[in-house]
Amino acid sequence: MKILLFGGTGFLGEKLAEHLQKKNLLYIYINKRKSKFKYNIKEAKIKKINYEYINKFVNYNKIDLLINLASLTSVELCQKFKKKSFKVHVELPKILSKISKEQKIRIIHISTDHLFNGKQSNSYKEISKPFPLNYYAKTKLLGEKEVKKSGNFTIIRTNFFGLNKRNKNSFSDRIVSALKNKKQIDLWSNVFFSPLHIENLTYLINFLIKQKIKGIFNLSSQKISKYKLGLLIASQLELNKKLINKNLFDQKKFVKRPLNMSLCNKKILKYFPFLKNKLTLRSQLQILKKEY
Repeated sequence: MKILLFGGTGFLGEKLAEHLQKKNLLYIYINKRKSKFKYNIKEAKIKKINYEYINKFVNYNKIDLLINLASLTSVELCQKFKKKSFKVHVELPKILSKISKEQKIRIIHISTDHLFNGKQSNSYKEISKPFPLNYYAKTKLLGEKEVKKSGNFTIIRTNFFGLNKRNKNSFSDRIVSALKNKKQIDLWSNVFFSPLHIENLTYLINFLIKQKIKGIFNLSSQKISKYKLGLLIASQLELNKKLINKNLFDQKKFVKRPLNMSLCNKKILKYFPFLKNKLTLRSQLQILKKEY
């Protein structure tokens, strides 16, 4: 299979590329950032991110699958640089969706868990009504709407952590770094999510590629607060959890965001119940212990 990947030089992109290149011919679009690929990966030489150039590349190289991981993940930066956020989160998915529909090729799009207002106590389902609270979430939701127009899509809503060797800036990186250096760290006890370890996430994305399944899917673990997950990470790695301070997220100090971002994974388990182990918190922590 010939795959064109956008966002392939980020944390998730590099991990996914490692999996995909083993049995596929993988092209990765590179913007300004230089990357040295360790694997059998080719650079997608596209002069400009617009419909004409991307469509020409897809046609010439006979691409079978489009994958979009491109994202400006900082909520604060999206609020500050709205033009850039709109370009990455809305305009690029719109272009890829149009090409997907015209060329009759599938598109896989990575979305977010920030789409809701966070007021309900239960985890959000794929059919839950979105209510974005900030510009990041608004543009990600608009991107989803554009991707749906292709008619041949898989949208994945998720959140993830793990060892980021490039910049050491994932959720778990920040906790482990602070505790190993005997520094205190504040974690929010009133913010809930349901993250996966990046190794499990890349496995699941690769699995869904092979299944050719369409629609929106939550890839998530169980609902947990960021504070409690921090304690579990410290215990798993035998680090001093007393250095973790229990704190509350203050909407007045940061860009507004949902307090409950947790996603329900019942839909994916209904299709593939044997994936249950990949979606448990225990599984995420076991992988984490091996890499730090």
